Amino acid sequence: MLWIFLAILFASIILGLPIAFGLGIAAVVMAVLSDIPLSILIEQSIRGVNNFPLLAIPFFILVGEVMSAGGIARRLMELAGALVGFMRGGLGQVAITGSMFFGGISGSAVADTAATGAMMIPSMKQQGYSAPHATAINTVSSVIGIIIPPSIPLILFGIVTETSISRLFIAGIVPGLLIGFALMVTTFIMASIEHAGQTRKFELGRLWQAFKAAWLALVLPVIVIGGILGGVFTATEAAVAALLYSLFISLTVYREFRPRELWGMLIRTARLTGMVLLLLAFATVIAWFLTINMVPQTLVRQVQAITQEPFLLLLIVAGLLLLVGFVMDLTPAMVIMAPMLTPIVTSVGVDPVYFGVLMAFILGIGLLTPPVGTCLYVGCGVGRVTMEQLVRAMLPYYGALLVVLLVLIAFPGLVTWLPDLAAVRGN
Repeated sequence: MLWIFLAILFASIILGLPIAFGLGIAAVVMAVLSDIPLSILIEQSIRGVNNFPLLAIPFFILVGEVMSAGGIARRLMELAGALVGFMRGGLGQVAITGSMFFGGISGSAVADTAATGAMMIPSMKQQGYSAPHATAINTVSSVIGIIIPPSIPLILFGIVTETSISRLFIAGIVPGLLIGFALMVTTFIMASIEHAGQTRKFELGRLWQAFKAAWLALVLPVIVIGGILGGVFTATEAAVAALLYSLFISLTVYREFRPRELWGMLIRTARLTGMVLLLLAFATVIAWFLTINMVPQTLVRQVQAITQEPFLLLLIVAGLLLLVGFVMDLTPAMVIMAPMLTPIVTSVGVDPVYFGVLMAFILGIGLLTPPVGTCLYVGCGVGRVTMEQLVRAMLPYYGALLVVLLVLIAFPGLVTWLPDLAAVRGN
Protein backbone atom coordinates (compact mmCIF):
# COMPACT_ATOMS: atom_id res chain seq x y z
CA MET A 1 0.00 0.00 0.00
CA LEU A 2 2.84 2.41 0.80
CA TRP A 3 4.45 1.87 -2.60
CA ILE A 4 1.12 2.27 -4.39
CA PHE A 5 0.50 5.51 -2.54
CA LEU A 6 3.99 6.88 -3.27
CA ALA A 7 3.78 5.89 -6.97
CA ILE A 8 0.46 7.70 -7.45
CA LEU A 9 1.66 10.72 -5.45
CA PHE A 10 4.85 11.15 -7.51
CA ALA A 11 2.93 10.61 -10.74
CA SER A 12 0.57 13.40 -9.69
CA ILE A 13 3.51 15.72 -8.97
CA ILE A 14 5.11 14.96 -12.36
CA LEU A 15 1.80 15.54 -14.19
CA GLY A 16 1.26 18.82 -12.34
CA LEU A 17 -1.94 17.76 -10.60
CA PRO A 18 -2.82 19.49 -7.33
CA ILE A 19 -1.53 17.36 -4.44
CA ALA A 20 -5.04 17.07 -2.98
CA PHE A 21 -6.30 15.45 -6.20
CA GLY A 22 -3.36 13.05 -6.18
CA LEU A 23 -4.21 12.02 -2.63
CA GLY A 24 -7.85 11.52 -3.57
CA ILE A 25 -6.94 9.32 -6.54
CA ALA A 26 -4.56 7.30 -4.36
CA ALA A 27 -7.28 6.82 -1.74
CA VAL A 28 -9.78 5.50 -4.32
CA VAL A 29 -7.22 3.14 -5.88
CA MET A 30 -6.20 1.78 -2.47
CA ALA A 31 -9.85 1.27 -1.52
CA VAL A 32 -10.60 -0.65 -4.72
CA LEU A 33 -7.52 -2.86 -4.32
CA SER A 34 -8.39 -3.52 -0.68
CA ASP A 35 -12.07 -4.21 -1.47
CA ILE A 36 -13.12 -1.51 1.00
CA PRO A 37 -16.46 0.33 0.46
CA LEU A 38 -15.98 3.86 -0.84
CA SER A 39 -18.38 5.11 1.81
CA ILE A 40 -15.63 4.54 4.37
CA LEU A 41 -13.49 7.06 2.47
CA ILE A 42 -16.17 9.68 3.00
CA GLU A 43 -16.41 8.84 6.70
CA GLN A 44 -12.64 9.13 7.19
CA SER A 45 -12.36 12.35 5.21
CA ILE A 46 -15.12 13.96 7.28
CA ARG A 47 -13.38 12.80 10.44
CA GLY A 48 -10.21 14.52 9.26
CA VAL A 49 -11.79 17.96 8.91
CA ASN A 50 -14.40 17.71 11.67
CA ASN A 51 -11.96 19.12 14.19
CA PHE A 52 -12.53 22.24 16.29
CA PRO A 53 -8.87 23.44 16.32
CA LEU A 54 -9.00 23.73 12.53
CA LEU A 55 -11.11 26.86 12.99
CA ALA A 56 -7.91 28.64 13.99
CA ILE A 57 -6.61 28.43 10.40
CA PRO A 58 -9.17 30.68 8.64
CA PHE A 59 -9.15 33.11 11.57
CA PHE A 60 -5.36 33.52 11.51
CA ILE A 61 -5.35 33.84 7.70
CA LEU A 62 -7.96 36.58 7.99
CA VAL A 63 -5.94 38.31 10.72
CA GLY A 64 -3.03 38.51 8.27
CA GLU A 65 -5.32 40.02 5.62
CA VAL A 66 -6.64 42.63 8.05
CA MET A 67 -3.12 43.49 9.22
CA SER A 68 -1.92 44.17 5.69
CA ALA A 69 -4.89 46.30 4.68
CA GLY A 70 -5.58 47.98 8.02
CA GLY A 71 -2.20 49.64 8.67
CA ILE A 72 -1.13 47.26 11.43
CA ALA A 73 1.72 45.70 9.46
CA ARG A 74 3.02 49.10 8.31
CA ARG A 75 3.14 50.45 11.86
CA LEU A 76 4.97 47.36 13.07
CA MET A 77 7.57 47.84 10.32
CA GLU A 78 8.02 51.49 11.30
CA LEU A 79 8.58 50.43 14.90
CA ALA A 80 11.13 47.86 13.74
CA GLY A 81 12.92 50.62 11.81
CA ALA A 82 13.17 52.81 14.88
CA LEU A 83 14.34 49.86 16.94
CA VAL A 84 17.09 48.31 14.79
CA GLY A 85 17.60 50.73 11.88
CA PHE A 86 20.86 51.95 13.41
CA MET A 87 22.52 48.52 12.94
CA ARG A 88 24.74 47.76 9.95
CA GLY A 89 22.47 46.50 7.23
CA GLY A 90 19.88 49.15 8.04
CA LEU A 91 16.63 48.25 6.33
CA GLY A 92 17.70 44.62 6.01
CA GLN A 93 17.67 44.36 9.79
CA VAL A 94 14.35 46.18 9.82
CA ALA A 95 12.85 43.67 7.37
CA ILE A 96 13.90 40.73 9.54
CA THR A 97 12.67 42.33 12.77
CA GLY A 98 9.43 43.30 11.05
CA SER A 99 8.97 39.69 9.96
CA MET A 100 9.35 38.61 13.57
CA PHE A 101 6.56 41.04 14.55
CA PHE A 102 4.37 40.22 11.55
CA GLY A 103 4.97 36.47 11.66
CA GLY A 104 3.99 36.51 15.32
CA ILE A 105 0.48 37.43 14.27
CA SER A 106 -0.30 36.12 10.77
CA GLY A 107 1.22 32.62 11.03
CA SER A 108 1.84 32.46 7.27
CA ALA A 109 5.21 32.61 5.49
CA VAL A 110 3.61 33.52 2.16
CA ALA A 111 1.66 36.40 3.72
CA ASP A 112 4.85 37.62 5.38
CA THR A 113 6.80 37.53 2.10
CA ALA A 114 4.15 39.49 0.23
CA ALA A 115 3.41 42.07 2.93
CA THR A 116 6.91 42.92 4.15
CA GLY A 117 8.42 42.61 0.67
CA ALA A 118 6.02 45.12 -0.84
CA MET A 119 6.82 47.59 1.95
CA MET A 120 10.57 47.11 2.25
CA ILE A 121 12.12 46.13 -1.10
CA PRO A 122 11.66 49.49 -2.92
CA SER A 123 13.24 51.40 -0.02
CA MET A 124 16.09 48.90 0.27
CA LYS A 125 16.91 49.33 -3.43
CA GLN A 126 17.17 53.10 -2.88
CA GLN A 127 19.68 52.51 -0.10
CA GLY A 128 22.10 50.56 -2.26
CA TYR A 129 20.85 47.00 -1.93
CA SER A 130 20.82 45.07 -5.17
CA ALA A 131 17.35 43.85 -6.13
CA PRO A 132 18.25 40.15 -5.54
CA HIS A 133 19.85 40.91 -2.15
CA ALA A 134 16.87 42.98 -0.96
CA THR A 135 14.44 40.31 -2.14
CA ALA A 136 16.51 37.53 -0.55
CA ILE A 137 16.39 39.17 2.90
CA ASN A 138 12.62 39.68 2.78
CA THR A 139 11.97 36.20 1.40
CA VAL A 140 14.19 34.22 3.77
CA SER A 141 12.90 36.05 6.85
CA SER A 142 9.39 34.78 6.08
CA VAL A 143 10.31 31.37 7.53
CA ILE A 144 10.13 33.02 10.96
CA GLY A 145 6.39 33.42 10.47
CA ILE A 146 5.76 29.67 10.60
CA ILE A 147 7.77 29.15 13.79
CA ILE A 148 6.90 32.08 16.07
CA PRO A 149 3.29 31.54 17.18
CA PRO A 150 0.73 31.53 15.78
CA SER A 151 1.73 29.03 13.11
CA ILE A 152 -0.59 27.34 10.63
CA PRO A 153 1.85 24.43 10.01
CA LEU A 154 2.05 23.79 13.77
CA ILE A 155 -1.75 23.73 13.93
CA LEU A 156 -1.78 21.09 11.19
CA PHE A 157 0.92 19.06 12.92
CA GLY A 158 -1.00 19.17 16.18
CA ILE A 159 -4.18 17.96 14.50
CA VAL A 160 -2.74 15.10 12.44
CA THR A 161 -0.56 13.81 15.31
CA GLU A 162 -2.91 14.68 18.21
CA THR A 163 -0.26 16.87 19.85
CA SER A 164 -1.10 19.89 22.03
CA ILE A 165 -1.27 22.95 19.75
CA SER A 166 -0.79 25.30 22.70
CA ARG A 167 2.47 23.53 23.65
CA LEU A 168 3.59 23.63 20.02
CA PHE A 169 2.97 27.38 19.91
CA ILE A 170 4.94 27.97 23.09
CA ALA A 171 7.77 25.74 21.85
CA GLY A 172 8.12 27.84 18.67
CA ILE A 173 9.03 31.09 20.47
CA VAL A 174 12.72 30.45 21.22
CA PRO A 175 13.56 28.78 17.86
CA GLY A 176 11.82 31.65 16.04
CA LEU A 177 13.93 34.22 17.88
CA LEU A 178 17.06 32.15 17.22
CA ILE A 179 16.31 32.06 13.48
CA GLY A 180 15.78 35.82 13.47
CA PHE A 181 19.10 36.40 15.26
CA ALA A 182 20.97 34.17 12.78
CA LEU A 183 19.47 36.03 9.81
CA MET A 184 20.35 39.39 11.36
CA VAL A 185 23.99 38.31 11.85
CA THR A 186 24.12 37.11 8.23
CA THR A 187 22.64 40.40 7.02
CA PHE A 188 25.23 42.31 9.07
CA ILE A 189 28.05 40.36 7.40
CA MET A 190 26.60 40.63 3.88
CA ALA A 191 25.96 44.37 4.25
CA SER A 192 29.59 44.84 5.34
CA ILE A 193 30.80 42.97 2.25
CA GLU A 194 28.51 44.73 -0.22
CA HIS A 195 28.63 48.15 1.52
CA ALA A 196 24.85 48.28 1.25
CA GLY A 197 22.21 49.60 3.58
CA GLN A 198 22.43 53.01 5.14
CA THR A 199 22.07 53.23 8.88
CA ARG A 200 20.16 55.82 10.86
CA LYS A 201 21.31 57.19 14.16
CA PHE A 202 19.38 55.69 17.04
CA GLU A 203 16.96 58.31 18.35
CA LEU A 204 14.97 57.67 21.48
CA GLY A 205 12.40 60.26 20.41
CA ARG A 206 11.83 58.50 17.07
CA LEU A 207 11.48 55.17 18.85
CA TRP A 208 8.94 56.69 21.23
CA GLN A 209 6.90 58.16 18.37
CA ALA A 210 6.94 54.82 16.52
CA PHE A 211 5.94 53.02 19.69
CA LYS A 212 3.03 55.38 20.29
CA ALA A 213 1.83 54.79 16.74
CA ALA A 214 2.19 51.01 16.96
CA TRP A 215 1.41 50.12 20.57
CA LEU A 216 -2.14 49.11 19.75
CA ALA A 217 -0.76 46.79 17.07
CA LEU A 218 1.68 45.31 19.59
CA VAL A 219 -1.25 44.21 21.72
CA LEU A 220 -2.05 41.60 19.05
CA PRO A 221 0.92 39.29 19.74
CA VAL A 222 0.32 39.84 23.45
CA ILE A 223 -3.24 38.57 22.99
CA VAL A 224 -2.10 35.52 21.02
CA ILE A 225 1.08 34.52 22.86
CA GLY A 226 0.24 35.90 26.28
CA GLY A 227 -3.24 34.42 26.23
CA ILE A 228 -1.94 30.95 25.38
CA LEU A 229 0.96 31.13 27.83
CA GLY A 230 -1.36 32.32 30.59
CA GLY A 231 -3.91 29.60 29.91
CA VAL A 232 -6.58 32.18 29.07
CA PHE A 233 -7.13 30.98 25.49
CA THR A 234 -6.81 27.87 23.45
CA ALA A 235 -5.12 28.44 20.08
CA THR A 236 -8.51 28.64 18.37
CA GLU A 237 -9.91 31.11 20.88
CA ALA A 238 -6.75 33.22 20.56
CA ALA A 239 -7.31 33.37 16.78
CA VAL A 240 -10.86 34.65 17.24
CA ALA A 241 -9.75 37.22 19.83
CA ALA A 242 -6.93 38.41 17.56
CA LEU A 243 -9.31 38.81 14.62
CA LEU A 244 -11.87 40.78 16.62
CA TYR A 245 -9.17 43.03 18.03
CA SER A 246 -7.48 43.62 14.65
CA LEU A 247 -10.83 44.47 13.07
CA PHE A 248 -11.66 46.85 15.90
CA ILE A 249 -8.46 48.90 15.74
CA SER A 250 -8.32 48.83 11.92
CA LEU A 251 -11.89 50.09 11.52
CA THR A 252 -12.21 52.46 14.47
CA VAL A 253 -8.68 53.68 15.27
CA TYR A 254 -6.44 53.46 12.19
CA ARG A 255 -9.29 53.62 9.65
CA GLU A 256 -7.11 52.56 6.73
CA PHE A 257 -9.54 50.17 5.09
CA ARG A 258 -13.26 50.22 4.49
CA PRO A 259 -15.71 47.57 5.69
CA ARG A 260 -16.60 46.70 2.08
CA GLU A 261 -13.00 45.49 1.56
CA LEU A 262 -13.70 42.75 4.07
CA TRP A 263 -15.65 40.76 1.46
CA GLY A 264 -12.54 40.30 -0.70
CA MET A 265 -10.55 39.27 2.37
CA LEU A 266 -13.17 36.67 3.23
CA ILE A 267 -13.06 35.25 -0.31
CA ARG A 268 -9.25 34.91 -0.24
CA THR A 269 -9.41 33.35 3.22
CA ALA A 270 -12.06 30.86 2.10
CA ARG A 271 -9.96 29.80 -0.90
CA LEU A 272 -6.84 29.18 1.18
CA THR A 273 -8.80 27.41 3.91
CA GLY A 274 -10.59 25.21 1.39
CA MET A 275 -7.27 24.13 -0.10
CA VAL A 276 -5.92 23.19 3.33
CA LEU A 277 -9.08 21.31 4.36
CA LEU A 278 -9.23 19.34 1.09
CA LEU A 279 -5.63 18.25 1.62
CA LEU A 280 -6.32 17.31 5.20
CA ALA A 281 -9.46 15.33 4.31
CA PHE A 282 -7.71 13.13 1.75
CA ALA A 283 -4.54 12.87 3.86
CA THR A 284 -6.65 11.50 6.73
CA VAL A 285 -7.95 8.75 4.45
CA ILE A 286 -4.40 7.88 3.34
CA ALA A 287 -3.19 7.82 6.95
CA TRP A 288 -6.05 5.47 7.86
CA PHE A 289 -5.16 3.11 5.00
CA LEU A 290 -1.49 3.07 5.97
CA THR A 291 -2.34 2.47 9.62
CA ILE A 292 -4.63 -0.52 9.03
CA ASN A 293 -1.88 -1.97 6.82
CA MET A 294 0.64 -1.57 9.68
CA VAL A 295 2.89 0.76 7.65
CA PRO A 296 3.87 3.13 10.53
CA GLN A 297 4.63 0.19 12.82
CA THR A 298 6.74 -1.49 10.13
CA LEU A 299 8.67 1.72 9.50
CA VAL A 300 9.36 2.09 13.23
CA ARG A 301 10.81 -1.42 13.44
CA GLN A 302 12.94 -0.94 10.33
CA VAL A 303 14.35 2.39 11.50
CA GLN A 304 15.03 1.04 14.99
CA ALA A 305 17.04 -1.72 13.36
CA ILE A 306 19.25 0.94 11.77
CA THR A 307 19.72 3.19 14.80
CA GLN A 308 18.12 4.04 18.13
CA GLU A 309 20.32 7.07 18.71
CA PRO A 310 18.01 10.14 18.72
CA PHE A 311 20.61 12.55 17.30
CA LEU A 312 21.50 10.31 14.37
CA LEU A 313 17.85 9.49 13.70
CA LEU A 314 16.91 13.17 13.67
CA LEU A 315 19.72 13.88 11.20
CA ILE A 316 18.36 11.16 8.90
CA VAL A 317 14.79 12.46 9.21
CA ALA A 318 15.94 16.06 8.69
CA GLY A 319 17.74 15.04 5.49
CA LEU A 320 14.60 13.26 4.27
CA LEU A 321 12.39 16.27 5.00
CA LEU A 322 14.80 18.62 3.23
CA LEU A 323 14.52 16.42 0.14
CA VAL A 324 10.72 16.35 0.46
CA GLY A 325 10.73 20.15 0.67
CA PHE A 326 12.36 20.35 -2.74
CA VAL A 327 9.42 18.65 -4.47
CA MET A 328 6.40 19.29 -2.24
CA ASP A 329 4.83 22.37 -0.66
CA LEU A 330 4.76 22.67 3.12
CA THR A 331 1.07 22.00 3.77
CA PRO A 332 0.74 18.68 1.89
CA ALA A 333 4.16 17.58 3.14
CA MET A 334 3.09 18.23 6.73
CA VAL A 335 -0.22 16.39 6.57
CA ILE A 336 1.31 13.43 4.68
CA MET A 337 4.65 13.00 6.46
CA ALA A 338 3.84 13.95 10.06
CA PRO A 339 1.67 10.89 10.84
CA MET A 340 4.33 8.57 9.39
CA LEU A 341 7.45 10.15 10.91
CA THR A 342 6.20 11.09 14.38
CA PRO A 343 5.87 7.46 15.62
CA ILE A 344 9.41 6.80 14.37
CA VAL A 345 11.04 9.64 16.33
CA THR A 346 8.89 9.20 19.44
CA SER A 347 9.89 5.52 19.56
CA VAL A 348 13.43 6.62 20.53
CA GLY A 349 12.24 9.13 23.13
CA VAL A 350 11.93 12.34 21.06
CA ASP A 351 9.29 14.76 22.34
CA PRO A 352 6.52 15.13 19.68
CA VAL A 353 6.26 18.86 20.50
CA TYR A 354 9.96 19.27 19.74
CA PHE A 355 9.64 17.27 16.55
CA GLY A 356 6.65 19.32 15.41
CA VAL A 357 8.63 22.58 15.64
CA LEU A 358 11.65 20.95 13.96
CA MET A 359 9.51 19.57 11.14
CA ALA A 360 7.79 22.92 10.54
CA PHE A 361 11.19 24.63 10.34
CA ILE A 362 12.67 22.10 7.92
CA LEU A 363 9.64 22.16 5.63
CA GLY A 364 9.70 25.95 5.92
CA ILE A 365 13.17 25.87 4.37
CA GLY A 366 11.51 23.97 1.52
CA LEU A 367 9.37 27.07 0.87
CA LEU A 368 12.63 28.84 0.02
CA THR A 369 14.14 26.21 -2.29
CA PRO A 370 13.43 25.54 -5.97
CA PRO A 371 11.66 24.12 -7.85
CA VAL A 372 8.40 24.42 -5.84
CA GLY A 373 9.33 26.96 -3.15
CA THR A 374 6.16 29.06 -2.83
CA CYS A 375 7.88 31.96 -1.08
CA LEU A 376 10.53 32.06 -3.82
CA TYR A 377 7.87 32.69 -6.47
CA VAL A 378 6.16 35.34 -4.35
CA GLY A 379 9.53 36.98 -3.69
CA CYS A 380 10.41 37.00 -7.40
CA GLY A 381 7.11 38.69 -8.18
CA VAL A 382 7.41 41.33 -5.47
CA GLY A 383 11.12 42.03 -6.02
CA ARG A 384 10.98 41.70 -9.83
CA VAL A 385 14.00 39.41 -10.03
CA THR A 386 14.56 36.06 -11.71
CA MET A 387 14.61 32.79 -9.81
CA GLU A 388 18.32 32.30 -10.55
CA GLN A 389 19.23 35.75 -9.21
CA LEU A 390 17.21 35.23 -6.05
CA VAL A 391 18.55 31.76 -5.27
CA ARG A 392 22.13 32.95 -5.76
CA ALA A 393 21.57 35.87 -3.37
CA MET A 394 20.02 33.54 -0.78
CA LEU A 395 22.96 31.12 -0.56
CA PRO A 396 24.47 32.70 2.60
CA TYR A 397 21.04 32.66 4.24
CA TYR A 398 20.55 28.98 3.41
CA GLY A 399 23.80 28.40 5.29
CA ALA A 400 22.52 30.34 8.31
CA LEU A 401 19.27 28.34 8.39
CA LEU A 402 21.14 25.04 8.21
CA VAL A 403 23.39 26.12 11.11
CA VAL A 404 20.29 26.89 13.19
CA LEU A 405 18.83 23.50 12.21
CA LEU A 406 21.95 21.68 13.43
CA VAL A 407 21.88 23.66 16.70
CA LEU A 408 18.23 22.72 17.30
CA ILE A 409 18.97 19.03 16.59
CA ALA A 410 22.01 19.06 18.90
CA PHE A 411 20.24 20.94 21.72
CA PRO A 412 16.55 19.92 21.88
CA GLY A 413 16.22 21.74 25.20
CA LEU A 414 16.18 25.05 23.32
CA VAL A 415 12.77 24.04 22.00
CA THR A 416 11.27 22.15 24.95
CA TRP A 417 12.29 24.17 28.00
CA LEU A 418 9.68 26.92 27.59
CA PRO A 419 6.63 24.62 27.14
CA ASP A 420 7.92 22.46 30.00
CA LEU A 421 8.25 25.57 32.17
CA ALA A 422 4.73 26.67 31.23
CA ALA A 423 3.40 23.21 32.10
CA VAL A 424 5.11 23.29 35.51
CA ARG A 425 3.64 26.71 36.28
CA GLY A 426 0.24 25.56 35.08
CA ASN A 427 0.33 22.71 37.55
